[in-house]
Amino acid sequence: MRVLVVEDDPSLGATLRLGLGAEGFDVEVAASVEEAVTAAERGAFRLALVDVNLPDGSGFALCPRLKDRGMMVVMLTARSDVADRVHGFELGADDYIPKPFAFEELVARMRAVARRPGAEQLPVLSFSDVEVHLERQQALRAGHPLDLTRREYDLLCFFLRNPGRVVTREQILERVWGYDAEVSDGVLDVYISYLRRKLETFGPRIIQTVRGFGYTLRAAEAEDAKA
Repeated sequence: MRVLVVEDDPSLGATLRLGLGAEGFDVEVAASVEEAVTAAERGAFRLALVDVNLPDGSGFALCPRLKDRGMMVVMLTARSDVADRVHGFELGADDYIPKPFAFEELVARMRAVARRPGAEQLPVLSFSDVEVHLERQQALRAGHPLDLTRREYDLLCFFLRNPGRVVTREQILERVWGYDAEVSDGVLDVYISYLRRKLETFGPRIIQTVRGFGYTLRAAEAEDAKA
């Protein structure tokens, strides 16, 4: 099983790489949010161990971005307050292990998470004739590959996980860019436009504008096909 360890302490990162490798895991270590996102874009991982306090952001903000790429996420942190644990679970974390921890327990809980239904294989996200194969990190429309940037891919995955639901601009920015990212509405407009253009090369509009609220993923109707 491929595991992404997101830990900025070099000593602990090296220890986890060696220890988990000896237990049969294929481990890659990232020391920051940026490195973790780059690693997730480059290859498919089944599970991520994520520290909360990272040099360029919060592991809490990283958690939903990794979940959107089909990973199981185990938070690994010295912050063990009930409020922190609840916050992690609300963001989609599959388990929460406080530091210091017993290595044997960590391995056992990782394997328990990996045995849960749905963890055997990375899913395919789909809506209408659009598909995202998380294992290959490939997006298709009507069978045609879509040449998406990392941000466009993350944006499409977010919409595919929320079909028919009206999502606000704030929710999109938080989930796709991160809770602590400083991104203007104008940037979101640009990426929505880019993604729509690529999707609409092979079919009608499915990312619809809900004026005054945000966006929703649904089949186009004749009167709002270009809303």
